Order: sequence, then C-alpha cells, then structure tokens
Amino acid sequence: MSEKANKILYMVLSLLIAILFWLYVDGQEGNKMTRSYYNIPIEFIGEESSLFNRGLMLEEGGGTMVDLRLSGPRAVLSGLNQKDIHLQANLNSITGPGRWQLTYSIFFPDNINRSEITVESQSLYSVTVLASQLSSRTIPVKAVVEGEVPEPYIYRGERLELDPLELTISGKEEVIAQVREAQVVIDLTGQEETIQQEFEYQLLDKNGEVVDTEGIICSFKRVSVTAPILLIKDLDLAVKLVEAPGAMLENVDYKILQPGTNDATKKITVAGPAASLEGKENIILGEFDLADYSTDVDIPIDINMPADCENLSGITQVVLSIQFKGLTTKMFSVSNITTRNHSEGQSASVITSALNVVLRGDPADLEQVTAENIRVVADLKNYNNDGTVTVPASVYVDGFDAVGAAGIYTVTVKLTS
Repeated sequence: MSEKANKILYMVLSLLIAILFWLYVDGQEGNKMTRSYYNIPIEFIGEESSLFNRGLMLEEGGGTMVDLRLSGPRAVLSGLNQKDIHLQANLNSITGPGRWQLTYSIFFPDNINRSEITVESQSLYSVTVLASQLSSRTIPVKAVVEGEVPEPYIYRGERLELDPLELTISGKEEVIAQVREAQVVIDLTGQEETIQQEFEYQLLDKNGEVVDTEGIICSFKRVSVTAPILLIKDLDLAVKLVEAPGAMLENVDYKILQPGTNDATKKITVAGPAASLEGKENIILGEFDLADYSTDVDIPIDINMPADCENLSGITQVVLSIQFKGLTTKMFSVSNITTRNHSEGQSASVITSALNVVLRGDPADLEQVTAENIRVVADLKNYNNDGTVTVPASVYVDGFDAVGAAGIYTVTVKLTS
C-alpha cells in the first residue's frame, strides 16, 4: 500500500476513535442533569392516630415547605415532576407537649430507582414542630331543609334521620370553643323518592357563621341522612265476592261503609314509597264467600296498608254490608250425611245423625225442594288420626242448581284404623 493510502487510513481511524470517545463521554457525563424543585410540602404521618390518641395536636410546623436540588440521569429527572416527590415526617416519636425536631424522608415514584438520584442540597434537613394539648367537646348535628317536593309528593320531616346526631370536635380550646353546631343542608327541590346518602357538613358559631375547620379534628367526615319522601295517592277500596248457588252477584247488594254510619267509603288517601304504589289502584279488603252467610250481614274489616305505606284518611276500619235480594230461605233437617277423602285403612263413622240446613234461592224453587234432594258431605282430607273430630261439611242440593246452602256447617265423625 502506498504512503498516501496509509495516511488516509490513519486519518479515518483517528476520526472514528474520536467519535467513539465523544459518544462514550457524552453517555457517561452528558446524560446527567441537575434540577431544582421548590416548595414541596412535608406530610406528617400519625397526626390523627398516634398524636390524637395521646391527647396532642400539631399546632405549628404543619405547613412547612422544602426546596430540593437533585441530580441524576436526564431521562429520569426530565420526567420527574414536583407532585411526584413526597416528603414524610413521622409524628410517632412525639410523646408530650412542646417543640420537637423531626427528620423527614424523601420518596419517589415506584418506577424510579432511588440509587440513580442524588440529593445535592435541601433547604431544610429537619422540621421543628410544636405539639399542644388537645381539647375536645361534643356538638349537635342539625339539618336545614330547603326547597319543596313536587306534587303529589310529601316530605315527612318528623321522620328525618341523621347519623351521627353528635360530633366530637378536637383542637385548641380557643378554636373549638367558638363552634356551636354542625349543619347539613338538604335540598328537596325536584325530589320524588326518599333521600338516603351521606352529606358534608359545615361548622357554625353562635351567630350562624361558618367556622374555618383548619386546626379542628372531627370524629366523622360526613353525616348519613335519611329524608323520607312519599307519594300521595287515592286508592279504591274493593272486595272479592265468591258466588255460590242461591247467592249469585245479581242477587246481592253490597256497600263498604264507615263504621256506625250509612256513608259509603269508596277511596282512602295513602302515602308511601313510589315503588310500593306504582301501578297500584286499589286495596283488596278480602275475599268473602257468599255461601257463608245465611242472612243479610255487616262485616267489620280492618284496612291493611300496602308495604311501607301510611293511611292519611284516618279511616282504619270499614264495614262490608251485604244484602240479599229477590231470594228467600228455608230450613231443612237433613240426615243424608256421608264422608269422603278418609285415609286408606281408616274407617269413618258419622256421629251427627241429622243437621239443620238453611237453603237459599228463588221462592218458587225452594217450594219444590225436599230433604231427599239434600246431601251433606264431610271432607276428611286433613284428618288422619284416630278419634272423634268435628270437620267442615259441604251441602249439595241435587236437581236445583240455583238453590244453595246458606251458612257454615260441620259434622262430627269418629275415625278408626
């Protein structure tokens, strides 16, 4: 190779080595940087636990800020913001009132290797705090209700529930002494269902002015409120009448009356949760078998409210007045008494030899009925033990579909295995 070529090769190699050396130096030194962070607050650990349990409070030092100057890899510090740095001082070492010198620890996010960062300087290496004796007192929790519920809803203020009803506040005596009560504000505007939630509250002085909570520790952060809001609705009163031979609906007049009067009661006004009353138009007072009544009858009935509802009308009982029309009754002595549905291997002997039965129907039909048309059948389905029992009995009138028994009948039967 010529001398000229050797020189060129030497120059290229020298340039390459210089570039590699520059890259190495830049990687080792140029990749580092220094950055300052200002006004980082010190967080105090244990203020509302260990310190409070010792009857102490932090009077001074709580707002201490620290400036830091950090160095480390450019890629790390360029992405490290002030909010990512946490300074923490533990108050567990404070055992009584007075001034205490505390050190603090520096914490970085979990994705940062702490060994890569060097603290070049810090404006404070420790923090001085003043611990004072803690005073406590109990104040009531009160509610202020604003706005109104829309129609047809009603707010039941007498049932308002607050939990807790009292708060314990702690702090410097001269600070907590000015607090008279804690107040929650409940807005009913547009509300159509019971309010059940937690509310923030304000501390008020004797003049009703808001007290700054700085330096005051409260036993609860929020107050649980239950403010009942009910739907008002008129519901029809209704009964179910069961027809029977000789007592069809066309043969019956009935009314629902107020007790002691002839005033018909068709509706009552109730209040309750919207979910309980949604789609509900009436209250069924009960089911009544017309065959159970031999004459006109007045039946007192208690009005049972739907779930979680209340009666605003004040009418808690009504009378169902049943009157039979166009019918007559006639009594027969019936000896045709049999049984059915007795248990296998068990015999039944009817002790009742004759039963007086009242039949009801059209007068012309009743004139044709004789005792031979009437059967009494005792049902033993629910009776399995030996012995003498009195059981319900059904009355059948053969050949006269429009004639039926009026009243409730039983017969006495002896059961033997």
